[in-house]
Amino acid sequence: MDPITAVSFAASILTFIDFSHQVVCGTYEIIKSGSTTDNAHVSVVTTDLDEITKALNQRPSGYSKHEEALNTLATECQGVSGELRKLLDRVKTKAGSSKWKSIKVALHSMWKKGEVAELDNRIGKYRSEILLRLVLILE
Repeated sequence: MDPITAVSFAASILTFIDFSHQVVCGTYEIIKSGSTTDNAHVSVVTTDLDEITKALNQRPSGYSKHEEALNTLATECQGVSGELRKLLDRVKTKAGSSKWKSIKVALHSMWKKGEVAELDNRIGKYRSEILLRLVLILE
């Protein structure tokens, strides 16, 4: 076996071992708590931000452009957080579920990790904009 093929084969084995490790660790977390630690954290933060944006939307619209923009941002943020909550609900199960169900959820969670990160990033941008508008209103 030539050296390049041997290195390629070793890299493939290491990739498989890393993937297997992630599946096993994710499955263990899901069996224990029903969700991965990362997804649970994102869910808590998203729920809190959603409650804050609902409170912001319940305020009467003001006369300044910043208050109108704040209401628009809060509404859009609620939409994105709703999408993220739906996605997170699909990648969790009840704690103590069967091993096969937990493996399935762990794999699904790994496949959806990019989507979760993208939506979380969008929510982070909305959070920054909402904070900026609040600061401008307070001035």
